[in-house]
Amino acid sequence: MPLAEVPDPMPPVLLPAAIFLFNALAFATFYSRLPEVAAGLGLAPGPLGRALMAQAAGTVAGFLAAPALVRRLGPRAAAGLCLGGGAGTLWAAASGLAGPGALPLAGLLGLYGALMAVLEVAKNLIAARIETAAGRPVLSVCHGAWSAGLLGGALLGGRAAAAGIPVAAGLAWLCAAILPLAALLLLRPGPAEAPRRKGAPRIARPDGFAFRLLLLVAGFAVTEGAFYDWSMFHLREDRGIAPEAAARIYAAFALGMIALRLAGDRLRQRWPVPVLLRAMAAAVLCGLVLVHLAPGEAGQAAGFALCGAGVALAAPVAAGLALCHPSRPAAETMAAFSVVSMLSLMAVPPLLGGIAGTAGAAWALAAAAPILAFAALFAPQITAAMTRGDAFPPAGQRSLP
Repeated sequence: MPLAEVPDPMPPVLLPAAIFLFNALAFATFYSRLPEVAAGLGLAPGPLGRALMAQAAGTVAGFLAAPALVRRLGPRAAAGLCLGGGAGTLWAAASGLAGPGALPLAGLLGLYGALMAVLEVAKNLIAARIETAAGRPVLSVCHGAWSAGLLGGALLGGRAAAAGIPVAAGLAWLCAAILPLAALLLLRPGPAEAPRRKGAPRIARPDGFAFRLLLLVAGFAVTEGAFYDWSMFHLREDRGIAPEAAARIYAAFALGMIALRLAGDRLRQRWPVPVLLRAMAAAVLCGLVLVHLAPGEAGQAAGFALCGAGVALAAPVAAGLALCHPSRPAAETMAAFSVVSMLSLMAVPPLLGGIAGTAGAAWALAAAAPILAFAALFAPQITAAMTRGDAFPPAGQRSLP
């Protein structure tokens, strides 16, 4: 039997979920032990921060180039190359292969950021194609696998640190686990991408559709980032909650996100996009009220779980909306949206830090509430403008442009 006719050894719906899962496992395994990596390379916080900025620069460059690379290689081959290459790059960074100091680490992290940008476009496009072929949504489950990978990677990193396992050794084992999946993606590249449209730009240029999409989901993205950065400050410093109890409350945020992502495909299938966005915003806003006002651990956990559930579907919804562009391929739309999102939100962490320093971490968590309220209020008008008045078809019934 020719190679192209040999069926994949796993159901197609599991393939993108596995990509999301292993991508997150590698990311969380490395970053959960970043202090050890920095100590091994002799880096103080200042040089480490500058090295980390290289990853953001690499990510922006990767998103600009992603449509052309995905078109040339195909989504599956691009995902396999970037998944394996990204894990290997993290292993090289953790092992000090390029040498000590900030500059070698910055170079490796810049490469990692570029690979992850291409992987972000490719893996979402794989999942979107499966939605179309299977006639049912899978994007939310895939993003749920990402959340599970983040949680699992952090737990594995903590256990490895407690057992005295070096960071590079843990990443080497993870690279070995990723290798079969990367090989499958490279050996089964799938159908070729359509050639570049005549007159189409070679890089992913943001358009009005991308800016409107950002307006719809920016509030959720800012809130999610704020909880990652400032929720423990709110619990431990502002509320005086003990570290163990604070960890349990923080886990409620992650569990709320995972639970909604696992159930989110059914919601995306049944609810129109504006209705879903309004329900998501309502969950976040109600959760923020509890975070501000609830006095005990149970009330805080409920607020954190609601906020985690509310932000959970922002990424799957954004990826699904990218398929609805009236005149642009999904890969270009996702890349352009990601560029606009990164550049627009780069100033958010310092802004939230200023709010936390002056008004308290709880207000940093709620900083995006006005954006959430605006998006919920005007979601029908924004989504109608994005598709030139056409209604959004249910997930799984869209055709890729």
